[in-house]
Amino acid sequence: MDSPKPLTISKSRKIDLLEHFYEHLTEEDWLEGVDLYQSGRTCDVSTLHGLITGRVSSPTQSKSEVRIKIHPSGKVIQWIECTCRKNRVQGYYCEHIAALMIHIDRERSELFNNLDVKMPLKPPTKPKRARLAPTQETKESKSTASSDTNRSSASQTLLNHLQGAIQSVSLLAHGPSIRVRIEIKPGTLTHYDLDLDQAAKFLQANTNVTNGTKELNNLKVFSGIAEIGTRIYQDEEEEKITAEKVVAIKLTKRPSAKVIEATRLSTIIKTCYRATAADPKGESALYQFISFKKANKYIGKEFFFLPGCGYWKLERKDLKPEWEDLPLAKIFKEDNAAKLALNNFQEYLSTGPIWLEKTLRNTSKLRDIPNISEISVHAANNGWFYLDPKYGIGKSAISMAQLRKQYRGQRREYFKQGNTWMKIPDFVTEHDWDIDEEGKYLKVDALGLLRLKASVGDFDKFVGSKTTLNKIRNQVDYSHSAKPPSLKNTNLNLRPYQTEGLHWMWWLYTNNLHGLLADEMGLGKTHQAMAILSAIQATQKNKESKNKFLVVCPTSVLEHWRDKIKEFAPSLSPAIFHGTKRSTQLDHFIDRGSVLITSYGVLLRDSKKLASIDWSVVILDEAHYVKNNSTATYKSACKLPARMRICLTGTPMENHLGELKNLFDFLVPGYLGSDKYFRKNFIRPIEQDEDIEKELTLQKLLYPFKLRRIKKKVLSDLPQKIEDIRRCSLSEEQVKLYRDVINEQGRNLLNQLSDEQSQVSYLHVFATLQMLKQICDHPALLIKGSNYKNHHSGKFELLKELIDEALESDNKIVIFSQYVEMIKIIGTYLSEQSIKHVIMTGQTRNRGQVIESFQKDESIKIFVGSLLAGGIGIDLTSASVVIHYDRWWNASKENQATDRVHRIGQKNFVQVIKMITRGTLEEKIDKIISSKQSVFNKFLEKDEEIFKSLSRQDLIELLSQ
Repeated sequence: MDSPKPLTISKSRKIDLLEHFYEHLTEEDWLEGVDLYQSGRTCDVSTLHGLITGRVSSPTQSKSEVRIKIHPSGKVIQWIECTCRKNRVQGYYCEHIAALMIHIDRERSELFNNLDVKMPLKPPTKPKRARLAPTQETKESKSTASSDTNRSSASQTLLNHLQGAIQSVSLLAHGPSIRVRIEIKPGTLTHYDLDLDQAAKFLQANTNVTNGTKELNNLKVFSGIAEIGTRIYQDEEEEKITAEKVVAIKLTKRPSAKVIEATRLSTIIKTCYRATAADPKGESALYQFISFKKANKYIGKEFFFLPGCGYWKLERKDLKPEWEDLPLAKIFKEDNAAKLALNNFQEYLSTGPIWLEKTLRNTSKLRDIPNISEISVHAANNGWFYLDPKYGIGKSAISMAQLRKQYRGQRREYFKQGNTWMKIPDFVTEHDWDIDEEGKYLKVDALGLLRLKASVGDFDKFVGSKTTLNKIRNQVDYSHSAKPPSLKNTNLNLRPYQTEGLHWMWWLYTNNLHGLLADEMGLGKTHQAMAILSAIQATQKNKESKNKFLVVCPTSVLEHWRDKIKEFAPSLSPAIFHGTKRSTQLDHFIDRGSVLITSYGVLLRDSKKLASIDWSVVILDEAHYVKNNSTATYKSACKLPARMRICLTGTPMENHLGELKNLFDFLVPGYLGSDKYFRKNFIRPIEQDEDIEKELTLQKLLYPFKLRRIKKKVLSDLPQKIEDIRRCSLSEEQVKLYRDVINEQGRNLLNQLSDEQSQVSYLHVFATLQMLKQICDHPALLIKGSNYKNHHSGKFELLKELIDEALESDNKIVIFSQYVEMIKIIGTYLSEQSIKHVIMTGQTRNRGQVIESFQKDESIKIFVGSLLAGGIGIDLTSASVVIHYDRWWNASKENQATDRVHRIGQKNFVQVIKMITRGTLEEKIDKIISSKQSVFNKFLEKDEEIFKSLSRQDLIELLSQ
């Protein structure tokens, strides 16, 4: 009868055990054991307390006892012994042990059920005789080891030895595994399931299987090889290349239709060049390709099986581990196809063999397109200009419109002409250029003209009629010819530079352009914004078409905007859109129009509602709040429809030029090109290479849309501002805390920073530096829950002196700190001293009331605020002393906060005091900030790099004692 427990080669616990055992046995002893088992010479098998015993008799009728000791855990065989001389004296596994192991495997397999699959038995004390120890480097050992890698498995030798007992051979589920039914001993049938590799070896050793099924007999073990690699081919589309993982079989001739039909896997037969990293040109041959996705389950360690055909020896010698990480198939289209081809398919060639069609074998060279030589102006109608920019000269000139038309508005880097790939200039691919209906000319508006003008150098390369060229100049050059309406219905009394700002914004409005008003803090950007809104409102011809203006600002200045409009431009009818009942406010606003004031938070939450309204003007106040184009708030702002967009901010860049670019993408989408284009053509050349020409080009691009003035040039009547550094020393307690942090955390970070190969852990560095800064402020910031009076701070003692000094001179004081806990300590101290004060942090709700109280109540002497909450969009001009209790990484934040006091409306001399603790990182921060010269000077203002732009040496300096 068939045994219900077949021997499975691939994953069975039993075969793992037999294969482990077989590794330590000679083939001769193994086969003798097979014969002993088959002839029924094993008996008296018993088990007791993990000891398995059995008797095996030899043909001479002598009996040997075999003992197998299983560890109490049941996971491993500790030792095997036999009473025969071969095992007892020489220590080798013998044929008696082999016979008993086969007996248990076939008839008592439950005894081995719990053995570890990977390590079921400990190896014997001596190696088998058929193979010398691997340390013996002899010809014999090398040849033996080599042959051992190809020798058959335990089951293979058993089946080969008992060929005459094989009853039938059949495929399992059409292959690749086969089932061999065998009379293992007289009257006992069993079967062995052989996996792909074992099946191939079995058929190799048994070329004439007489009792095989018809399906099996149709299979062959071929003498050729199969390889794994990547087939790269070109589809019918000329600019589309596919890279597909395949199994490739090299053929000597094209198989017959009958053979192909018998193959159950779809295959492709092509003549291709096989190339490798060592031989990139390759040689041509006929190959049969099978998709790796479909062939994967037919791939063994040594052989490949093709259903309906048979087995091939599998070759992997040129395949690299990285090949495994490649996708099963990848389609490269257009530019990606060009890059793949131009790189000679290195992405795949470096991982293993590739097969290329003839059309892809010889990669064409890349051809560059020259710069624009001239721009012919064809016509100007209804605000549109029809231009024909040319690249190159004479017959070799290429029309920019033709390039754009050929790619149907797609953003491409390459296109193919014949066998040549051509690089399209970034200027064409990275801007959204329109083509006229006839496909002959570039169709641009004022933005397009400005972009072309900045890129080619003023109007030198524009050619056309004098009338048309003059029309273009009037469109793109700011002039004072267009005067805004009178502001007689407002209470605005603009200074000369503010009037200039109004004229500039009016020119933008009349030409359907947008702008960034980047005046320095304190120059009245709010007043200029109210002026342009009032001017636009004055042009309203009838009451039916009501202008709708939107102002988006930080929550802290909502009331500030409303109050200013009510005071200086009441006809704009301001309304705040904020709070839980704002939905009714919006309905009311839509009916009556004018100015709606909301916060960035509400813009994010009510994005759809606000984007459904056609705004006349959208103003982003403190626009640097949306400098990051990956945020949802920024994306919500970009969805707002408006005839005119205005950004107000004194710090449009805080970190890098990319932030300025993001603001311009809100104002004039696409004007500065894609992020990739801007990085390649401006950020890298300017910030890394100090490219003067790129700086000039960018300045020309920004100039029409940006207006910035600084106080010292336009405000001769603004009181003087004096900045002063006041130094103090650490207390003994602070010194100990400071040293402890340096020793416990700073040392490891210094070691990491000193290693140029290690990655900078900004999170850990920043946390450590924050702790050091807090220690400089007050020990109570680090020792949570403690009373500040129980600790001593040198800086806090200096602050007390500064407060006394200022109050004695009857000055109001503004104190800024970045730490809320420090603000609480200062507030507690002021209360204990009966000094009236107000506090503003991010948690403050009634901000407008806090500011008004400080501004108007003479008895309130001190304003204490966080740098972020109190440093933007508010007036603190009643004060004349500003104290920065701790330094900020970016000095522009400090300057922005200082300008809350030193601004229009200030009548007194302003003293700005920055507190620094001697011998600490505060001195080093001050030094770094002072020494950093930023590229931003050239485009907007003097600014400093923030924390993450510091070099390794800067960070080492900060952490060093």
